Amino acid sequence: MKKKLKIAIYSGTIPSTSFIERLINGVAEHHEVLLFGVQKKNISYASKTIRVFTTPKSKWVNVFVTFFRALHLLIKQPKLLFGLLEEIKSEKTRYSKFVKFSRCLPILLHQPDILHLQWAKDIGVYGFLKTKFNIPLVVSFRGAHINYTPVVEPKYASVYKEFFPHVDAFHGVSHTIVKKASQYDDIRSRSTVIYSPTPEFFFNTYKPYQKPNRKTIRVVSVGRNHWKKGYQYAVDALHQLRLKGYDIEYSLIGPAKPTEALLFQMHQLDVIDVMSFKSQLNQQELLEALQYQDVLLLPSLGEGIANVVLEAMAMGLPVISTDCGGMAEVVKHMETGWLVPMRDAKAIEAAIIDFYNTPENKLKSMVSEAHVFVKREFDYATNIAKFIEFYNTVVK
Repeated sequence: MKKKLKIAIYSGTIPSTSFIERLINGVAEHHEVLLFGVQKKNISYASKTIRVFTTPKSKWVNVFVTFFRALHLLIKQPKLLFGLLEEIKSEKTRYSKFVKFSRCLPILLHQPDILHLQWAKDIGVYGFLKTKFNIPLVVSFRGAHINYTPVVEPKYASVYKEFFPHVDAFHGVSHTIVKKASQYDDIRSRSTVIYSPTPEFFFNTYKPYQKPNRKTIRVVSVGRNHWKKGYQYAVDALHQLRLKGYDIEYSLIGPAKPTEALLFQMHQLDVIDVMSFKSQLNQQELLEALQYQDVLLLPSLGEGIANVVLEAMAMGLPVISTDCGGMAEVVKHMETGWLVPMRDAKAIEAAIIDFYNTPENKLKSMVSEAHVFVKREFDYATNIAKFIEFYNTVVK
């Protein structure tokens, strides 16, 4: 029997995103999970193998907690404390020295068998825990931090080139993103692709597709207010569809209201009356909202693999997606959905028209194929088992 490991799953905030929380709970069924970071809201984990070590949000409380943690480490392993103090000298300000010290101190104090960074950008702050203290390091590639961060902030390209050679293993949410990350180091032999698991309750709501008996086409997109989500191209497509006489309702779930630029575009193209915005929903609320829709549209310019597309496919909602990131690994054009080029409003328009004109039996077949595919490749238990095996290869 494999020994129980102490695995630090680090995302910086507690609780984290829904897919990271699923990973935490799944891994906790097999190993001890240590969580470090700032606790944004109260959360109680059912598993006794999940241990939370927070960085207090209050500066003065953090000073107090950090003092006692430092005292504990001084008694337990003074070399680690002095090594950390030496490391933070490279920081430029007293404040940045303290921030790095207070965040890294509990990790050194509790000595995980694996430190799993969920966001590649964090390697610039925590990579020294591998190079200086030899804590086994795993890094996940999920999307933005590889797809566009090094372009927008070039310093991260240098950070990746410096630290990637020292990483024990990489996890990618798609084959495409691993290939993209390989420009910073030859990481292929140390990389494993494990798709993000999709919650079972989305599969449980699956029903064979029935075409609605109405002319209105209800289109929905889900995601935060960010330029990479490509909403402007969806709005352009919506405008053209209305000019051609199609009755469209377009809902955006995630943004409570449009950005200034999007609002101006909506007014300029006279589509404001057929668009609605809902702030971020929990997963049960999202499921209920999606059941009201006819088709999910992902107009993004960059993704790893969008979880909302997987959830839509699991529950039986047709999908239209841009060919961004790893989406082509999931959306097979005219087999499991529609795959269109990025930044192409005309292609989005054509896909919505094609969806509308596709006979019910063909739509039923596509939705069924998508459901079976996601069930096979993104099953929760199967993918958690892959993570457990992945961790076991890091600590042999």
